[in-house]
Amino acid sequence: MGQITHELVLEVLDGCGASALQEAGRLGFARLVGPTELVLSTSDLDAVRGLRRVVAASTGLTVPARRPRELLETSVQQRLGELLEDVRRQRPRMRFHGLRLEAAGADTPDMRRLAAAVAELAEVPVAENGDLVMRVRRGAPAGTWQVLLRTTPRPLATRAWRTVDYPGAVNATVAATVLDQLQVGADDTLLDMTCGSGTFLVEQLHEVAPARAVGVDLDPAAIDAAREHQRAARRKGKVDWLVGDVLQVDLEPGFSRFVTNPPWGTLHGEHETNEELLTALLRRAAELAASQARLGVLTHEITRMQRVLETSPAGWRPVGEHRFFQKGHHPRLFLLERG
Repeated sequence: MGQITHELVLEVLDGCGASALQEAGRLGFARLVGPTELVLSTSDLDAVRGLRRVVAASTGLTVPARRPRELLETSVQQRLGELLEDVRRQRPRMRFHGLRLEAAGADTPDMRRLAAAVAELAEVPVAENGDLVMRVRRGAPAGTWQVLLRTTPRPLATRAWRTVDYPGAVNATVAATVLDQLQVGADDTLLDMTCGSGTFLVEQLHEVAPARAVGVDLDPAAIDAAREHQRAARRKGKVDWLVGDVLQVDLEPGFSRFVTNPPWGTLHGEHETNEELLTALLRRAAELAASQARLGVLTHEITRMQRVLETSPAGWRPVGEHRFFQKGHHPRLFLLERG
């Protein structure tokens, strides 16, 4: 019996598409169909759960139909049952507790009947907070409808190792994409200057452990969360977590990679002082940098950061900017190098 090829739709954040495409391409044929969506053909559904630059993965089918009620036909329901069986075959086994319908017109009689029919196939109830997410939308080409079933109870972007709900943590798929831009290797030394609950460094351990990794934050609760997250992630690699002000804490120089996501005034920090903070971070990174070092600054303070780069780059040379779009936030990565 030959291997089953799964046709998946992968959701990504705008700005993470190129990194997600490269990652998904390791599992099969992948292509971008828009800034927030990829399609992937793969025979390894289990491996899809390991994608770190993808928000969520869904298996689905596209049906020639004029209206949603045609999705209730026996042949379509049989195919949906086969998709559900594919999801059940994953290892470890996926267990769902309720079906949640996401669709325009979800409250119409036809959509409610469709949700009830698929919930019956899945042997779960229809629930507003269900973890078996079914999306129904008009397909391409015109004259078709598409049904998508998320392959996991939680989105892939919801990291299991995030056991502490620390406010203001950077989105993990954004963090993975930022680290792609930094190109951290096993011989590099990496400093997260404002590490918070440790997202950047824990994500890096999932890729390759650097020769030296240090995370610094003023908040002891953040460092406690970072240590707990590293333990929960169960990844090889040592990280030194330090409580203190990175501008003053005693650190051995020679770092080849830096990352910082400084506070920007919504949950932490103050807008009025952030230009001064950005300037100070660049100067401190210059003091600790090895030659040819690379620094990634992820910030919402775009205008302030641009002014800092115009007036006091502290020897840093801008080599790129990368935009992200996430739920009304538009952070930007400024990528800098030392001469």
